[in-house]
Amino acid sequence: MSAANAEIEPIEKGWRELVALVESLGPGGLEQKGNGRWAVKDHLAHIAAWELSLLGLLNGEDRLTSMGVPGAADDTDAINEAVWLAHRDETAEEALAFSRRTHAALMDRLGKMNDADLRHSYNHYQPDDPRDSRDDRPVVDWVAGNTYEHYAEHIGWINQLVRSSG
Repeated sequence: MSAANAEIEPIEKGWRELVALVESLGPGGLEQKGNGRWAVKDHLAHIAAWELSLLGLLNGEDRLTSMGVPGAADDTDAINEAVWLAHRDETAEEALAFSRRTHAALMDRLGKMNDADLRHSYNHYQPDDPRDSRDDRPVVDWVAGNTYEHYAEHIGWINQLVRSSG
């Protein structure tokens, strides 16, 4: 059986890399903060929130509400801060469960989409909150940016965090 679309494989590969890193740290390792204020668990909650944003996008729902931060300023830094504030008091186990649950829901949704579905524009999926009408990039750009490209960024940051926790 083949994947429903070409994005499934890179998403699964990136997810396996993230999971392998998280598992290598063990439960206590998810609480490591290094020199910053984000613990590993905060990175997991952040990734999950952006996966929820992608689900909201694909389902034609308000993305900030989908992320659990309705009313946050529509600016990436402000959204990231709102997500951190919303999840910072969760335990490592809660953050891990949130991450797994959200990823499973996203993969279920993406598994029902084919490559042609992913070539539709952002505005196709968000007619009530369209981007600039001249921006007709395909939604697959958001899929990559909120999954495997995002995982890779955070794998790097988590590795830095772990090194600085040394």
